[in-house]
Amino acid sequence: MKLRWPTWVRPRAAIGLLVVCAALAMGPLLHDNIYWHNQLTLTFLGIAAALAWNWLGGYLGQVSFGHAAMFGVGGFAAAQAQIHLHVPMVPAWIAGGVLAGLFALIWGHPTLRLRGPYFSIATIGVGEATRLVCTYWDAFTGGSSGLSLPMQQNLKHQLYWYGIALAAVALAGSYALRRSPLGLSLLAIKSDVDAAGDVGVSSTRLQDLVLFLSGGMIGICGGFYASYFSYIEPGNMFGFDRSISWVLTGVIGGIGTIAGPAFGAVVFVLLQQSLIASYPQLYLGLYGMLLVLVILFEPLGLTGLALRVLHRARPDLSVTGVAGED
Repeated sequence: MKLRWPTWVRPRAAIGLLVVCAALAMGPLLHDNIYWHNQLTLTFLGIAAALAWNWLGGYLGQVSFGHAAMFGVGGFAAAQAQIHLHVPMVPAWIAGGVLAGLFALIWGHPTLRLRGPYFSIATIGVGEATRLVCTYWDAFTGGSSGLSLPMQQNLKHQLYWYGIALAAVALAGSYALRRSPLGLSLLAIKSDVDAAGDVGVSSTRLQDLVLFLSGGMIGICGGFYASYFSYIEPGNMFGFDRSISWVLTGVIGGIGTIAGPAFGAVVFVLLQQSLIASYPQLYLGLYGMLLVLVILFEPLGLTGLALRVLHRARPDLSVTGVAGED
């Protein structure tokens, strides 16, 4: 039986992703620098989280400032599963992701009826309310003392390859959501939710589905984060600055594009370490200035800049659809 790709899948894209993942996986075998090993692991985590946020904020146009709520719920659920139920690490991440996705539906199903700034304001309230509740929920989060996970030998070294897989799954999910027939429905909802409903698009069901997938992947990222640092506490996991970082990442890379947030995550994570070390009191302000400049001069972020450079270098080359706007 001959294997056939779905009509919306470009074989070159799938092969390219596999080649990049294989090259990254070989990195530590060729040159094992501990610092860069750890930085790249955190970058892969940032890529997965940024892409998951973009499924809701970019593909549906519902900009969320409360995704840290799912990140924290997934992280603490995965930690509790490992500590008290002795669930293996990866299944614990998946369980935490499912719980985070369900939690997203609890607050998201009613609030998704809001559009634009009203939805964004609602997510801020959800995120802060979740942070406050979980800070005092000692049975779940350990309160202000947090939770310590069992230490495992060479765990950070192993998480490098798990990080590659996590980022690859998120990127494949972004491609599928954007290029498949489902992507056309999401684009219709983003453009005009009422008009989409008039032509038979089930906006409520599809928005719930995307919210569950986005929250679930963010929850898995929270479980990964908990395993990586072996210690988590509510102030860090549910912090508003964490939600803001994913918005910044999406804007820098290109909101609504397939791979733009991945590029933004690379820039954000690597620059963040340098700025925190050099300007610990100013780095958030510098990011704010960067955000304003990108919005004013390059709304599609790094993706838009790359497309413009490519078009100038090869005017005869069609770049339609690269940014995910086809």
